[in-house]
Amino acid sequence: MLNRTQQILIGVVALAVLGMLWLTGNHEEQQEEPAPEAVAAASAAVPEPNAGARGVPKNGTLDPISIDPNRSTDILPQYQADTLVDDYQENAGAANDRYLGKYFIVEGVASGVRREGNDTVFLDIRSNSPTLVVRARLLPIQICGPAGRTCEVEARGTMVRRGQKVAVECTGAGQVEGSPILEDCLVRGGAN
Repeated sequence: MLNRTQQILIGVVALAVLGMLWLTGNHEEQQEEPAPEAVAAASAAVPEPNAGARGVPKNGTLDPISIDPNRSTDILPQYQADTLVDDYQENAGAANDRYLGKYFIVEGVASGVRREGNDTVFLDIRSNSPTLVVRARLLPIQICGPAGRTCEVEARGTMVRRGQKVAVECTGAGQVEGSPILEDCLVRGGAN
């Protein structure tokens, strides 16, 4: 049991702590807005999207530049998987002109990761067509972390789950049986 003096001392300390917390919280509300010049200077100091380390998310997303350190830091075109499938269904020749041999980013929802043959691993990305997927042939060595850390395709494939949003950067390789094919693909981010 605590005697009366100890109880009073604990009560005073508790009130002091609560008072300090209240003052700290109210002090933050009373801070003045920064001057417009300071805001303009801070926004001017924001780096360009392709500056800095590759494969490091900024504000929760990756910049649309290649995570491959062997490629340029130019901004890559971004397409949804549905767009590729629709373009190939509407006009395969025009779609080949737009995508074949070009390097770009494709985003969508993973349908699954499949191995074909001994060493070919595909990431299938769903489309709005129930029978067609975008097939992304993954490179054997993947970028698995910031600063170009690499891992084997099997390790990278285990990071992708069916139904998960994914983004890959690849070279367009035409279509097979109506499904767009992508070659030399790297899975971006934490398989977003």
